[in-house]
Amino acid sequence: MPNYLVRTSDMKVVKGSEVQEGYCTLSYSWNQSGEIVINETGKKSHRRIDQGKHKIIFPGKTVPKKPRGRKRIPGKVKFVKFEGIIQEICKDFNIKYIWYDQMCINQDDEEEKHNEIREMHKIYSNAHCKVALIPDLKIFSYGPEKSTGGAITHNLDLGAFSMTQWMKRMWTLEETVMSSRMLFVGSNIHAWWYCLPAIYFPLFYKQFANSAARILHCAHTRTSTKEHDHVFALANIFPDVMKEITIDYNQDIQELMIQFYGALAKKDLSILCFGPYHLYKSICRTSSSDGVKGDNIKELEYEVPITKFVLPSWTGVDGEHYYSSNYQTSFKNYTVIGRVMQITCSGMTNDQHEASISTLSSDTLDDIPPLPQQEINEYCEWRLGIRVKVPNSTNEKRLVLCEWCSAETQRDDKGCEHVIQELRNLSYFMPINKKNFEWINIKPWGSNISIHFPRLTEVLQDDTQYVLLIGVQFTDSGSRRSLPSYPIIKKHKNCYKAIGLCSIKGIDYLLNDIPLQEQTFDIY
Repeated sequence: MPNYLVRTSDMKVVKGSEVQEGYCTLSYSWNQSGEIVINETGKKSHRRIDQGKHKIIFPGKTVPKKPRGRKRIPGKVKFVKFEGIIQEICKDFNIKYIWYDQMCINQDDEEEKHNEIREMHKIYSNAHCKVALIPDLKIFSYGPEKSTGGAITHNLDLGAFSMTQWMKRMWTLEETVMSSRMLFVGSNIHAWWYCLPAIYFPLFYKQFANSAARILHCAHTRTSTKEHDHVFALANIFPDVMKEITIDYNQDIQELMIQFYGALAKKDLSILCFGPYHLYKSICRTSSSDGVKGDNIKELEYEVPITKFVLPSWTGVDGEHYYSSNYQTSFKNYTVIGRVMQITCSGMTNDQHEASISTLSSDTLDDIPPLPQQEINEYCEWRLGIRVKVPNSTNEKRLVLCEWCSAETQRDDKGCEHVIQELRNLSYFMPINKKNFEWINIKPWGSNISIHFPRLTEVLQDDTQYVLLIGVQFTDSGSRRSLPSYPIIKKHKNCYKAIGLCSIKGIDYLLNDIPLQEQTFDIY
């Protein structure tokens, strides 16, 4: 039970120990509860000014009239302070006790505030229900239409819901993850969490696995009134990490961020599971600008909040963590010291990369052999492949180039570009000889290998060395069909930069004749 609760009948603060029944919690965006006070140094503080401009709209209604008939009661608008909004919501849903920070934490007592921040995950996880107050959440109406029997239909705009202020705040992420039941209250709608589709909002469901990658995907697009709260809110989602964090708003924010991300990485290496921006381009959109002059295409401008911090590459600061996949690994041979992640494992690289690259051009496609003749009633599914010999291997292996397939696309310009780009990517990790093209029947699949490079934060550069960390395997526990994934790092002077993942099918066959040698990679 929290130390203090608000009794909603009179909005008085009472001791939690005196309450003999359950309680609810409130989740809201701080800057929607009043005006943020700017102090003399120009920094935002936790003070607010509430001028009673919050609006409660009572819609008009028709009621029975004695002795007979009906009468219309007109709607009205009532302006109240933030506490008035909370009281009205609690009255509507029969909530007798509620917890929220503005009234249940003494904002002038630093020690009390720090103690309550450390217990925040318990307060929300032990509550009967969380009430999320989202003023910019609305429904829109259609109709009347014949398909609905002349009735007016109402729909919640899921896209608009994702862009609400509440979805952009750091503390509301922690409050959501730690809550078992949620009620969303908007300007003209209320909805329970199970009314929202899990495919779009898996975070609202208890079966959502709280891996580092999934949580950071959500966290890196959110902001907080104070920079330190980025860490304090995130750490509450991982109680073991929270124990290692010092609650102090005067400590250096960069040092605090490194401390948190280091502790999180030691707990969960899925922090390395990120790729290029995808959803972030719309989530973090700031505006759109015209593209090249004379072109009608508009280019979206976006700003990802986490990039304002100077963080090591292994935190995923330059990319977007994977949200729909639940990546896990059994790899443990690593440590984090300050800004450096040290990984000791086997890696794959091609020291003769420049020699391989120089042979790849559009003329490469002239070396592709004709498609094999197919017998009548014989079912074949041909894919273009190439025989490769990875470094230190004694045998050639057949590798499928999945971007280019049947005879119909043999001279397709887009397919040609895919083949050349895929060969270039492979050449960073194994020698490529364009004379080794062949057609592979993948029905049955047999002992074939495929390597995919769609998930990197930057384009591979010719004059740079890259290493595929084949000793660090991630699998998606939520999907039987996904391929194992492996981190790729980029060499820079005497250290490395994490740039995303690649996926490999047939890794055991690829490595079955290679003596694996481990080395230590310092990733910054």
